[in-house]
Amino acid sequence: MSFIAHFGGDLKEGKMREFQEWLAANEQAIADSHPEGTKYIGTYVAIYSHKGVGTVHSFIELDSYGAQDAMAAAGLDANSTYGRLMNEYVAFFDQESEDYTQALYKSVTAATLYGE
Repeated sequence: MSFIAHFGGDLKEGKMREFQEWLAANEQAIADSHPEGTKYIGTYVAIYSHKGVGTVHSFIELDSYGAQDAMAAAGLDANSTYGRLMNEYVAFFDQESEDYTQALYKSVTAATLYGE
């Protein structure tokens, strides 16, 4: 089974360059520290998009619904590399912004389709 988790939002005012530098220094460690069943695909800036979805978007491949639980559990350990990096990552985001995206996508060929 294959899923893509998508998280996006706006950064705090004036933090884009700092975030870009932080991500360049930490992106491989983010990928390496992802828990089993998950794979970091990357973080992207929206060059153009629909209004209200935010400007920075991260994508993670999941091998099952349960992989979401593995990410959540790993994120609770602030002393682990993954937990530390995720805390640093979210600190760049504007928590007051209403422009954000959270979505879970499932492969069309593995999805249960009704009404066809």
